[in-house]
Amino acid sequence: MYCESSKGPSNLYGNSAKQPSEHINYPYAKRFNQSTLMKHYNDHGEEVGADSASDYEQMAIDFANDVNNVTHDSFVDENGSTYKFSYETGEFVIVKSDGTVITYFIPDRGEGYWNEQKYKHGI
Repeated sequence: MYCESSKGPSNLYGNSAKQPSEHINYPYAKRFNQSTLMKHYNDHGEEVGADSASDYEQMAIDFANDVNNVTHDSFVDENGSTYKFSYETGEFVIVKSDGTVITYFIPDRGEGYWNEQKYKHGI
């Protein structure tokens, strides 16, 4: 299964050079890792309100591609993966540099979990 976000290719990592911009500072999410989708859906689908694995995948893609510099925070790790957190909803996602979502959930410890991720990666 391949789910495409509603955003067009003009939003692909901010610009044609695939560099961060003042508007987009994370990769353009294209799909969830298909080999782990069902496990992640079974583990986290209910907590994010997903009705199916495809719904869960689309929610992850939509959150990853949502541009909101007010309530969302993100950083790129040493491998080019982007970590993103919403202070408003508690959602958390990791997207590989190729646009593959590798996890999406709402951490039990919310902002504390987010701060641990930043510390772990030297942010």
